[in-house]
Amino acid sequence: MNDMFPLRKRYIIAMSCLLSVAVFLGSGFLLPLIPRIAADGASNDVVPVAPGVTYESKAITVSSGFRFMEEPDPEKKPQTPSEIYAGSEVTAATYMMKINPQHPDVRLEVVSPDSSIGTKEKVTALAQRHDRENHRVVAGFNFDLFDIATGVPLGLQITEGEIVTSPGRTATTFFAVMQDRKLKIGGDLSIKSEFQAADGKTLELDGVNKIRKAALGNSAFFLTDRFSATTRSEGVDSTGTPLGVDVRISPVNPDEKLQPGKKLVGKVEAVYASNNTVLPKGKFVLTASGNKAEWIKEHVSIGDSVSISIDLGEGLNQATYAVAGADHPAARALLNKGNVPANILDMANFRNVDIHPRTVLASKDGQLYVFVFDGRQKGYSDGISFLSAARYLQSLGMEEAINADGGGSSTFAVRKPGDSALTVLNRPSDGSERPVSNALLVISTAQ
Repeated sequence: MNDMFPLRKRYIIAMSCLLSVAVFLGSGFLLPLIPRIAADGASNDVVPVAPGVTYESKAITVSSGFRFMEEPDPEKKPQTPSEIYAGSEVTAATYMMKINPQHPDVRLEVVSPDSSIGTKEKVTALAQRHDRENHRVVAGFNFDLFDIATGVPLGLQITEGEIVTSPGRTATTFFAVMQDRKLKIGGDLSIKSEFQAADGKTLELDGVNKIRKAALGNSAFFLTDRFSATTRSEGVDSTGTPLGVDVRISPVNPDEKLQPGKKLVGKVEAVYASNNTVLPKGKFVLTASGNKAEWIKEHVSIGDSVSISIDLGEGLNQATYAVAGADHPAARALLNKGNVPANILDMANFRNVDIHPRTVLASKDGQLYVFVFDGRQKGYSDGISFLSAARYLQSLGMEEAINADGGGSSTFAVRKPGDSALTVLNRPSDGSERPVSNALLVISTAQ
């Protein structure tokens, strides 16, 4: 989702120089900056869900130690006084699941709606479709940020070793389940995406299974048949002539999937100087605009043998499941080796202290922890900021942590003992469960 930040801007005003120094140095004595458990100890017992899987919920109180002021509006003459918000305490209803990925009966899977990329579905519905005997879905959570209008995930997704969608060059967070079921969590993932023509020349791709929108200008995307029935590409000039090119490719090996670290070879079947062309099952399409479309016209012809390769950093070519966040300010690493990154500590960036619902993944001693912090519901739960979430996770001894998504998408669904389906335990800020582009499912083979 992308509704986490309001349009209006605010300034953050430190209450004293001592406060500012303590924030950036991470001094432990400054209690107002460190989240603490509510005085009433509102916490549920640890509830076993399945072998290797437990959850608990609690309310935490965060003393923020800063205040907000509306940004002055230059259009107002004379300038009216800005509204000041006291930054005292906020409450975050917190749900946490602990998962042992090495338990022999536990599996972690990243799934998305079956129909096409951009289709949205509720986490509980996704879980129900993947639930079967000896493959019981015991929990589910929203995952990658996505474009609200189109439903297309913004980042990388790998499911069963296949690239479902990917940004072009980088991602600012990543979570991966490797072939040995060990986890990798971190930030700043490098991605190398290339299309190679028959003459050996290469074209850098801007992503996999993304929409080529008219506003993107010079861009090229590789589409698999997971994407849609058509390319959904856009863009015409003043005369109505399409600005782009769509190249249909047939894989040399039928039913071959796009996998990281492996070259996919195909033959060019057709080249269309048009938009929104058909994307048949078992085929691929290279869609481009601007100077990248001109490159294709020069280097690609029908009958050519071409190839596509996607290589990921951090050893993620061997990932069975993965998600990496990109192109959104909410895709943030919150902890690195137990430390809060400097960019999260920067209180001059309002986004670091703005409170919202959050879905956060963290790891400690090889275990996965999924947190959902409810928010935007005065009297129940205000939400939590990046800075406060990072400090809270640090106080729990977490080693790595990323913000996956948040806002109205945040969903913490659990199959409670004795139930036959998942129940959403948190209170989504929309008032009901929001359809999302993909989900992280926890599977038990013991049930």
